[in-house]
Amino acid sequence: MQLVNRANQAASLALLLLVPEIRAQSDTSNQNITLRFSQDSSDTSCSYTDSDGALTFTTQSIPLLGHCFDFRALFSGNPTQGFVNQTENLGSGVHYAQDPGIHWQLLNANDFDPQVNYSKVLYRQHVTNPASEQYQPGHYADRVVTIYPGPGCRQLNPADNKTLFPWYGFSCWSEEQGSCGVLGYSIASFSIQPGREDDGRTCWVFAREGSAPSLRPAEMAVLATVLLGLWFVI
Repeated sequence: MQLVNRANQAASLALLLLVPEIRAQSDTSNQNITLRFSQDSSDTSCSYTDSDGALTFTTQSIPLLGHCFDFRALFSGNPTQGFVNQTENLGSGVHYAQDPGIHWQLLNANDFDPQVNYSKVLYRQHVTNPASEQYQPGHYADRVVTIYPGPGCRQLNPADNKTLFPWYGFSCWSEEQGSCGVLGYSIASFSIQPGREDDGRTCWVFAREGSAPSLRPAEMAVLATVLLGLWFVI
């Protein structure tokens, strides 16, 4: 009888230990990442609750690998939703309940104008009711976003293919209304990548070339090389 009771206690303890993990997962499930793009001179609001006129990209997916979206091809095409299939990047014997990849949706794509300088960005990746500090604004989020001046997620200025412009990074859980800012160029491409584990360092919000305060210059150089080289591998 004592052995049975101990077994029941052990099973109950194991279940209790799983509760924080299940709860943590439920915090981040169904949390969209939203990117809105507009011209700096426009009257379009940069508030998350006001989406009128802004070109909007959103996804609930957490990718297996980074994927680059070319801005013009994305918003000038006919589809307003799509799927980047990353099944081939899974090892054999690994199975997911849903297809691994990026399910994405667009809003206001009909308003895209290839002559417009889209340099204003709203970034939002927010957990509505975080159960722990790691899901609060200012901590590493489930996805990393990087924005580039050239197509193919490259830093080359498309006007001359010689000048290098900076890329900008976002990797924090955001405030409810997101974060809004203006870049120094018209956006040509952006990437969605899996987030990194929160190791206590400062995450990115409009970080120019990953220049978050906690990153040393050597680390920034290595990270920039990895981000730029990733698109040649995929």
